[in-house]
Amino acid sequence: MNKIIEYFNSLSDQLRYAILVLVFFLVILLDVVLLVLPQMDSIANINDQIKKLSEDTRQVLQDRGRTNLLRKNLQEDRDQLKSLSVKVRPIQEVPLILSAISSIANEYGVKIDQLVPEKNLQETLKAASESKFYSLPIVIKAHCGYHMFGHFLNKLENENMFFILDDFIIQNDEKDPKEHLFSLTINIILVDQSSGQAKNL
Repeated sequence: MNKIIEYFNSLSDQLRYAILVLVFFLVILLDVVLLVLPQMDSIANINDQIKKLSEDTRQVLQDRGRTNLLRKNLQEDRDQLKSLSVKVRPIQEVPLILSAISSIANEYGVKIDQLVPEKNLQETLKAASESKFYSLPIVIKAHCGYHMFGHFLNKLENENMFFILDDFIIQNDEKDPKEHLFSLTINIILVDQSSGQAKNL
């Protein structure tokens, strides 16, 4: 070691500076090779993990948004089903339904000429556990002004009865040009929860 030092001291100043610079660069190079490069691999791995975590977080937020939307849609469907189930009346309430139709007609000045449930055309729609659902056609023939009948139909739609409008015909009244003759069939949806067997009304 002493010989190396003596040899180094015997060299010219420029040569000694060159050797020091070379040794300095070799130390830096070894530092880069032995310390920095392995750390770069670790940093790259960490960066990949951060990117994956970021993507997973974004996916979780998207799924959460979808979950909230699905929950909202489910609640809306439940509310709609609840409002419809209130409108599906028991089969025993057909006389009350006819009375309600007649009362609404009187309220809006609609003169009912015929209000007949077509019992022979009653259809079984679906049986669910202990309930059976039916469609009962009710024929309505009436005469009144066009706007009066519009108010009458609107009020019927807002009543606690679920029906489907069918066979709707409007004709001019020859006796009174201000009035029209209306002929329609409404299919009232009814439920029977008393038994699993079909009932005639």
